[in-house]
Amino acid sequence: MTQPQTEFLDLYRAGLKTAADMMKASLQSAERLQNQQLVAIRTALDQQSKSISELGQARSIDELLALQTRMAGAQWERAVGFWSELYQTQMAQARDWLSEAANAATATASANMRQLQGEHGSGSSKQERKAA
Repeated sequence: MTQPQTEFLDLYRAGLKTAADMMKASLQSAERLQNQQLVAIRTALDQQSKSISELGQARSIDELLALQTRMAGAQWERAVGFWSELYQTQMAQARDWLSEAANAATATASANMRQLQGEHGSGSSKQERKAA
């Protein structure tokens, strides 16, 4: 196989490995996000059940309004917590992607440099042989 074909195949392999690594990071992030959403849904369902039970025990309009106020505050806190956690997850995913891309680029650049250095080394050996 000629040298350009070998270089192309090495570059192609490195690109495929990088794409696979990026896909893996993306799928792991999607899994984390889905798990977060499932936890949020379960928590909301549990809180809904508790709220219904408490609403059934209210005996006056004042108790009902106090309960409604407490429920609204708890819902607000959960919503803010969910969106905050979602933001943190997205930032972690972005860091993972950037890290994977940087690692892949570094590995590819190192491999190309080694290959170029090998070519220059073998080229100078050929020139020395011709001179001798």
